[in-house]
Amino acid sequence: MRNVKFTKYFRDFGWEPVIYAPQNAQYPLLDESTFKDLPAGVEIIKTPISEPYGFFNLLKGKKKNEAVKDVFLVKDSGNSLMHRLGLWVRANFFIPDARAGWIKPSVNYLRQYLKQYPVDAIISYGPPHSMHLIALTLHSELGIPWVSDWQDPWTQIDYYEKFPMTKGARQKHEQLEQQVLRTANSVVMVSKSWCADLKKLSGREVNYIPFGYDKDDFNGLAPQQTGKFIISHFGSFGSDRNPESLWNALHELCREDISFEKNLQIHLAGQVDASVFEAIEKEGLKKSLRYQPFIAKDVLFQELVNSAVQLVLINKPEPGLKYNNKGRIPAKIFECLGARKPVLVIGPHDGDVAQIVNETGAGKNCDYHETAAMKQAIKEWYGQWERDPLRQLESRTEMYNFKNLCNQMSGLLNQL
Repeated sequence: MRNVKFTKYFRDFGWEPVIYAPQNAQYPLLDESTFKDLPAGVEIIKTPISEPYGFFNLLKGKKKNEAVKDVFLVKDSGNSLMHRLGLWVRANFFIPDARAGWIKPSVNYLRQYLKQYPVDAIISYGPPHSMHLIALTLHSELGIPWVSDWQDPWTQIDYYEKFPMTKGARQKHEQLEQQVLRTANSVVMVSKSWCADLKKLSGREVNYIPFGYDKDDFNGLAPQQTGKFIISHFGSFGSDRNPESLWNALHELCREDISFEKNLQIHLAGQVDASVFEAIEKEGLKKSLRYQPFIAKDVLFQELVNSAVQLVLINKPEPGLKYNNKGRIPAKIFECLGARKPVLVIGPHDGDVAQIVNETGAGKNCDYHETAAMKQAIKEWYGQWERDPLRQLESRTEMYNFKNLCNQMSGLLNQL
């Protein structure tokens, strides 16, 4: 989505984008409604990609072409032997990630393409960090200025420790990461905390350009009268973000207020871990649950505007794992800002998302153990919803408009 939005606006700042993409990639979700953002006549080149997901699906008794789960960490249920085997193979044979098989064919294709059709700069976007390795080789061979744009850390990502890697595999990850960080003309990261982490890791300056929202996505959208106090979460929902305290707070509010119980709707969409459904049912909230495996973007924005409260969840600390999630900024926070409805962030108070919510006046941040604070916030928002169910916030969000962010990225390209 980040690259699609930059592609939409690059021409406004004097840059003509050329997109290189896999021809037959497997994704957790594929939403063709996003293609409307591609400007007329933009050049798109594609080559086939070889990925292991079909093999992993067969290992786990699924159909070869079934949608893949994100990083193999969102599970249907349990922790099967086949799941663990797939994780081990992924960790040790596909470095840096499951798209590694696309690196060599891409370099071979683009080496010839760029000699015939030169470009002024390359932006690689990861994860998957394999994309940075494609750009690394092309930059080293052809001397084309290169911006390495990171959405997430590489070896410092929290779930990195969950991969059962050999010592050799870990060393390979670290070596490749350092090559990218030290060779790129410019490195971009989407959160301030992670910029600091990458600077410490690489000894170089790292540019901060966050995710954002597109005003155009909300043009003409107004809240609809649904008759429900909707608490929504759209996107991957793993066990490491399961807010048991929130479900408990909602259970208590339902018990204390019959009208709240009658009006409450918990709207989830996307890949949801089995533990989340189990926790909701345990608190007696199953009757309030509305679940959709998928919502297209052109429908999603209306659903966000219809929500009374939007959830943004930051991964919990896990024993034995490094915790750098102060810098984790789920992209959905910016779409929530665009919808101008209250946001309940559950995560660390000193995190980047908490700072964004505070500076924009868009909602409230609670940590996972703060049941009473969650309950109080929901209760206040419910009272506001009862008085005016169509109310929208007047928050300060223009700095996160994608057109402004594209201007920043274009300025970086101009410097190079």
